[in-house]
Amino acid sequence: MPNILVVLGSAREGRIADVIAPFVTDELKLREGVTTTIADLKELDLPFYNHPMSPAQPGFVPTDERVVAWTKLVADADGVIFLTPEYNHALTAIQKNAIDWIKNEWVGKPVSLVAYGWSGGSLAIEDADKVLTFLETSLQRTYTHIFFTKEIAPDGAVIDEAKIVASVKATVDELLSVV
Repeated sequence: MPNILVVLGSAREGRIADVIAPFVTDELKLREGVTTTIADLKELDLPFYNHPMSPAQPGFVPTDERVVAWTKLVADADGVIFLTPEYNHALTAIQKNAIDWIKNEWVGKPVSLVAYGWSGGSLAIEDADKVLTFLETSLQRTYTHIFFTKEIAPDGAVIDEAKIVASVKATVDELLSVV
Protein backbone atom coordinates (compact mmCIF):
# COMPACT_ATOMS: atom_id res chain seq x y z
CA MET A 1 0.00 0.00 0.00
CA PRO A 2 1.85 3.14 -1.14
CA ASN A 3 2.07 6.07 1.26
CA ILE A 4 2.27 9.48 -0.42
CA LEU A 5 3.62 12.40 1.59
CA VAL A 6 2.02 15.74 0.66
CA VAL A 7 4.21 18.64 1.78
CA LEU A 8 2.64 22.07 2.28
CA GLY A 9 5.40 24.54 1.48
CA SER A 10 4.04 27.81 2.79
CA ALA A 11 3.73 29.21 6.29
CA ARG A 12 1.93 32.42 5.34
CA GLU A 13 -1.31 33.52 6.96
CA GLY A 14 -4.13 32.94 4.46
CA ARG A 15 -1.91 30.68 2.36
CA ILE A 16 -3.24 29.20 -0.87
CA ALA A 17 -1.78 25.79 0.06
CA ASP A 18 -4.85 25.22 2.23
CA VAL A 19 -7.03 25.63 -0.87
CA ILE A 20 -4.80 23.50 -3.15
CA ALA A 21 -4.13 20.63 -0.70
CA PRO A 22 -7.67 19.18 -0.87
CA PHE A 23 -7.38 18.85 -4.66
CA VAL A 24 -4.31 16.65 -4.12
CA THR A 25 -5.60 14.68 -1.14
CA ASP A 26 -9.00 14.13 -2.77
CA GLU A 27 -7.32 12.77 -5.90
CA LEU A 28 -5.17 10.45 -3.79
CA LYS A 29 -8.26 9.22 -1.89
CA LEU A 30 -9.72 8.05 -5.21
CA ARG A 31 -6.80 5.62 -5.59
CA GLU A 32 -7.32 2.20 -4.11
CA GLY A 33 -4.71 1.21 -1.55
CA VAL A 34 -3.02 4.63 -1.37
CA THR A 35 -2.56 6.33 1.98
CA THR A 36 -1.78 10.00 2.35
CA THR A 37 0.31 11.71 4.99
CA ILE A 38 0.41 15.50 5.27
CA ALA A 39 3.61 17.31 6.25
CA ASP A 40 2.77 20.92 6.97
CA LEU A 41 6.07 22.80 7.13
CA LYS A 42 4.29 25.58 9.04
CA GLU A 43 3.46 23.12 11.83
CA LEU A 44 6.76 21.24 11.68
CA ASP A 45 8.57 24.56 12.23
CA LEU A 46 12.00 23.15 11.32
CA PRO A 47 15.01 25.12 12.53
CA PHE A 48 17.13 26.71 9.84
CA TYR A 49 19.81 24.26 8.82
CA ASN A 50 22.61 24.69 11.36
CA HIS A 51 24.16 21.26 11.82
CA PRO A 52 27.97 21.19 11.78
CA MET A 53 27.90 18.24 9.35
CA SER A 54 26.31 17.81 5.95
CA PRO A 55 23.46 15.26 5.82
CA ALA A 56 25.51 13.53 3.10
CA GLN A 57 28.39 12.85 5.49
CA PRO A 58 28.70 9.49 7.25
CA GLY A 59 27.82 9.92 10.88
CA PHE A 60 25.28 12.69 10.31
CA VAL A 61 22.52 12.30 12.87
CA PRO A 62 19.93 15.03 13.41
CA THR A 63 19.24 15.74 17.05
CA ASP A 64 16.38 18.23 16.84
CA GLU A 65 13.14 16.30 17.36
CA ARG A 66 11.39 18.25 14.57
CA VAL A 67 14.12 17.30 12.09
CA VAL A 68 13.99 13.67 13.26
CA ALA A 69 10.19 13.65 12.69
CA TRP A 70 10.57 15.27 9.23
CA THR A 71 13.27 12.78 8.23
CA LYS A 72 11.02 9.88 9.29
CA LEU A 73 8.09 11.29 7.27
CA VAL A 74 10.25 11.37 4.12
CA ALA A 75 11.86 7.99 4.81
CA ASP A 76 8.48 6.31 5.37
CA ALA A 77 6.92 7.79 2.21
CA ASP A 78 6.83 5.87 -1.05
CA GLY A 79 6.46 9.16 -2.92
CA VAL A 80 6.33 12.88 -2.18
CA ILE A 81 4.23 15.69 -3.65
CA PHE A 82 5.36 19.21 -2.82
CA LEU A 83 2.71 21.95 -2.87
CA THR A 84 5.00 24.69 -4.07
CA PRO A 85 4.11 28.35 -4.06
CA GLU A 86 6.40 30.68 -5.95
CA TYR A 87 8.01 33.34 -3.78
CA ASN A 88 10.13 35.91 -5.59
CA HIS A 89 10.55 33.57 -8.57
CA ALA A 90 11.86 30.70 -6.43
CA LEU A 91 11.12 27.83 -4.09
CA THR A 92 10.04 28.97 -0.63
CA ALA A 93 12.72 29.26 2.03
CA ILE A 94 10.98 26.76 4.32
CA GLN A 95 10.82 24.16 1.53
CA LYS A 96 14.49 24.60 0.66
CA ASN A 97 15.39 24.38 4.34
CA ALA A 98 13.34 21.19 4.79
CA ILE A 99 14.96 19.63 1.72
CA ASP A 100 18.43 20.60 2.96
CA TRP A 101 18.03 18.74 6.26
CA ILE A 102 17.94 15.40 4.46
CA LYS A 103 20.16 13.60 1.94
CA ASN A 104 20.01 9.80 1.89
CA GLU A 105 16.23 9.65 2.26
CA TRP A 106 15.84 11.62 -0.98
CA VAL A 107 17.93 9.27 -3.14
CA GLY A 108 15.61 7.43 -5.52
CA LYS A 109 12.48 8.85 -3.86
CA PRO A 110 9.70 9.55 -6.39
CA VAL A 111 8.85 13.25 -6.09
CA SER A 112 6.47 15.54 -7.94
CA LEU A 113 5.38 19.16 -7.72
CA VAL A 114 2.06 20.98 -7.63
CA ALA A 115 2.99 24.62 -8.05
CA TYR A 116 1.02 27.83 -8.01
CA GLY A 117 1.57 31.54 -8.43
CA TRP A 118 1.56 34.32 -11.01
CA SER A 119 3.64 32.22 -13.42
CA GLY A 120 1.90 29.00 -12.44
CA GLY A 121 4.83 28.31 -10.15
CA SER A 122 7.10 27.62 -13.13
CA LEU A 123 10.08 29.42 -11.63
CA ALA A 124 9.64 27.65 -8.28
CA ILE A 125 9.52 24.37 -10.20
CA GLU A 126 12.72 25.30 -12.04
CA ASP A 127 14.38 26.04 -8.70
CA ALA A 128 13.09 22.82 -7.09
CA ASP A 129 14.03 20.78 -10.16
CA LYS A 130 17.72 21.76 -9.78
CA VAL A 131 17.81 20.90 -6.07
CA LEU A 132 15.81 17.67 -6.27
CA THR A 133 17.75 16.43 -9.29
CA PHE A 134 21.03 17.07 -7.47
CA LEU A 135 19.72 15.06 -4.50
CA GLU A 136 19.06 12.14 -6.87
CA THR A 137 15.32 11.97 -6.31
CA SER A 138 13.25 10.20 -8.94
CA LEU A 139 11.74 13.50 -10.02
CA GLN A 140 8.55 13.11 -12.03
CA ARG A 141 8.02 15.89 -14.53
CA THR A 142 4.27 15.99 -15.09
CA TYR A 143 3.96 19.09 -12.96
CA THR A 144 0.79 20.89 -12.00
CA HIS A 145 0.89 24.62 -12.79
CA ILE A 146 -1.91 26.63 -11.15
CA PHE A 147 -1.98 30.20 -12.39
CA PHE A 148 -3.28 33.13 -10.39
CA THR A 149 -6.14 34.84 -12.24
CA LYS A 150 -6.67 31.79 -14.50
CA GLU A 151 -7.25 28.76 -12.25
CA ILE A 152 -7.22 30.41 -8.84
CA ALA A 153 -7.48 33.98 -7.58
CA PRO A 154 -4.67 35.40 -5.42
CA ASP A 155 -7.08 35.29 -2.46
CA GLY A 156 -7.64 31.54 -2.98
CA ALA A 157 -11.01 31.65 -4.72
CA VAL A 158 -11.12 28.81 -7.25
CA ILE A 159 -11.71 30.03 -10.81
CA ASP A 160 -11.27 26.88 -12.94
CA GLU A 161 -11.79 23.81 -10.78
CA ALA A 162 -11.95 21.41 -13.74
CA LYS A 163 -8.51 22.47 -14.96
CA ILE A 164 -6.98 22.13 -11.48
CA VAL A 165 -8.54 18.68 -11.01
CA ALA A 166 -7.30 17.48 -14.43
CA SER A 167 -3.78 18.78 -13.86
CA VAL A 168 -3.52 17.32 -10.35
CA LYS A 169 -4.83 13.99 -11.67
CA ALA A 170 -2.05 13.88 -14.31
CA THR A 171 0.59 14.64 -11.68
CA VAL A 172 -0.74 11.97 -9.31
CA ASP A 173 -1.04 9.44 -12.18
CA GLU A 174 2.62 9.88 -13.07
CA LEU A 175 3.84 9.71 -9.48
CA LEU A 176 1.81 6.59 -8.71
CA SER A 177 3.08 4.90 -11.87
CA VAL A 178 6.56 4.71 -10.31
CA VAL A 179 5.83 3.96 -6.63
